Amino acid sequence: MTDVPQGSPGKMPAELGSDGPVLRSFAFAAALSADREAIGRLRRGLVDLLRASGLGHLADDFALGAQELMANAVVHGCRRVHDGTIAASVRCDGQRIRFEVQDPSDEQPRVRAAADEEMSGRGMLIVEAFADRWGVEAPSDGTGKSVWMEMFCTPASGREAA
Repeated sequence: MTDVPQGSPGKMPAELGSDGPVLRSFAFAAALSADREAIGRLRRGLVDLLRASGLGHLADDFALGAQELMANAVVHGCRRVHDGTIAASVRCDGQRIRFEVQDPSDEQPRVRAAADEEMSGRGMLIVEAFADRWGVEAPSDGTGKSVWMEMFCTPASGREAA
C-alpha cells in the first residue's frame, strides 16, 4: 500500500479514440485515518478519478459501494482500536475496476436485512447490489482483513459522463 496525500487521487484522463474515450489502466492507494471525514474525501476523489479515466458512467455506483466498504472498516473494523488506520486501494486493468479496504479487525462483514426502523445495517446490501463481485481476504501480514469489490469497466457506449 502506498501512502499518498489525503484528498483527491488526482486525474488520469482517458485518451480519445475513434469510438470515444479509451480506458487507461490505473492504480491508487492511500492510508487513511479511521474517521468519517476521510471517507467523504476519498469518495469524491474516486468519482473524479473514474470520470477522468473514461469511467464516468460507473463513478457514482462504484463510489457508493466503496464508501460503504470504507464506512464498515471505520465503524466496525476499527471500533476496538484507539488510533485506527484503514488502507484503501483502487485499480483498473481496463476490464475490471477493484476497490479494496483493509482494517485491523478479523470480524467478517455480512449481508443482512435491516429492519425498516434501523438507521444502519444496509452497507453490504448496497455493495452486493452495485458490485459484480465482492469478497474478503486475509492480508499477507496476517492481521485484520481486506474487503474488496469489483465492477466490470467497459467504456460507456456513446454516453460518457463528464
